[in-house]
Amino acid sequence: MSEEQYQVRIAGCTDTGLKRNHNEDHIGFNQQLGIAVLADGMGGHKAGEIAAHMAVESVLEKLQDLVDQQSSGVITGSQILEFVSNTISDSNNMIYQASEAQDEHKGMGTTLVAAVIEESQIYAGHVGDSRLYLFRDRILKRITRDHSLVQDLVDRGSYTEEEARVANVGHIVTRALGTKAEVEVDTAQHELQGDDLLLLCSDGLSDMVADWSIEETLKERGEDLQATASKLVDLANRNGGKDNISVILMQVYDTED
Repeated sequence: MSEEQYQVRIAGCTDTGLKRNHNEDHIGFNQQLGIAVLADGMGGHKAGEIAAHMAVESVLEKLQDLVDQQSSGVITGSQILEFVSNTISDSNNMIYQASEAQDEHKGMGTTLVAAVIEESQIYAGHVGDSRLYLFRDRILKRITRDHSLVQDLVDRGSYTEEEARVANVGHIVTRALGTKAEVEVDTAQHELQGDDLLLLCSDGLSDMVADWSIEETLKERGEDLQATASKLVDLANRNGGKDNISVILMQVYDTED
């Protein structure tokens, strides 16, 4: 691994949107340790809200333990990815057991995307259709692949990405935390550069705002990261706000800056 060290500034924003009665998204982050976690819950009687909260808080706590371990000894990149995957799997098991234990929570679940910045690397894990993007050199690139029926149709060539975003196909995720006893977690590792910007978001943003529009908003950002996060949420609401909207921005910068 590179010896380069980066610092990170983090800002987050979550909003109910214009059509929902309550917010089933949940976000959490630790700026000092370079960790961000975002979840989009599903299930009736506020069960989705409970699942998202359980997922974010449990994963955030364990990832903080990981970074603490790294500071006291060398952990390889593959070990970090394995830890991220196992942590998300453990959260899945906890939510699944909770849903089985109480009738009002049956069927609850949540998406999740998590990112950890360690030295010059970003380590990520996700389940569902909450996304992680990388904004570098004024170009926005999606790192994660949605676990959804719509994504499967795009992969088969039935839709382009933009056609799928505006098509009324229906939102069916093909993987989620808490709906089954076991879940497959996708992980990724990428080398970072100074001035990279990472965006974690729920589908309340990505469904309402095209990638090119998100990209333009990030190009125009100033020093106030929180204002940029709020601007993205406002943009989703202006476009209809059909779902809860959550955004986390992680601004990477060189320690020498």
